[in-house]
Amino acid sequence: MKKLILSLCLFACVSGLNAQSPTYLDVKVSESLERQPISMEYHLRVNPESGEYDLDRDFDAQRKVMRSRIKENETQLKQFLETNKVKYTINRDDNYAITQEDMTFSIFKIKVANKTELDNLLVLLRQLTYVEGNIGDKVYPPVQNDEVNLFEKLYTKARSKAEKMAGIMNCTLGKVLEAEELDKKELDYYGMVEEGSYEHVYDIQRGNPLSSTTVLSMRFRFELVKK
Repeated sequence: MKKLILSLCLFACVSGLNAQSPTYLDVKVSESLERQPISMEYHLRVNPESGEYDLDRDFDAQRKVMRSRIKENETQLKQFLETNKVKYTINRDDNYAITQEDMTFSIFKIKVANKTELDNLLVLLRQLTYVEGNIGDKVYPPVQNDEVNLFEKLYTKARSKAEKMAGIMNCTLGKVLEAEELDKKELDYYGMVEEGSYEHVYDIQRGNPLSSTTVLSMRFRFELVKK
């Protein structure tokens, strides 16, 4: 079927050449640009460890126990990070619910520069059983820095493809008549799966959760001249 469709397309182009010359040939190509963050934050929060408590009993008493344990663990986490010379900042999270009411948590934010630093941090944090974490804000280099090279790569790919098609039709390829960008997409592979969720630190590494990929598709219209 694909061969039949290609044959029909080529026949249509040749027919167009016979009707008027020169004519054109459209080619669509795609390339991707993957970027790694130049900085990011890892967010830590003390796990409420609710499995230790019987919430069917007196709610206020259980809640008081939970608050006390969380506070103790937050103090312990501070000491752990400071002992290991890990720099951090703290802010409050008001959007996490425990049982029937909202309970705010301290979020420990740790800046890292790359995946190697992140891996080293996670190895350290695996010693803890009472924390949950996720990758927070990520900063990527501007895509404009590499976009020119990406356009050139697309043009080279499109012209090579067009020259092969022109040769089949006994034609030569002329200048570019049009160039159009199609369906530009930004894919943040971490954000699509993990953003906004907290997990135990030893579960967070699945493949590469950091890369952001720009997919660029273009249509090039080349002048087509019969030999």
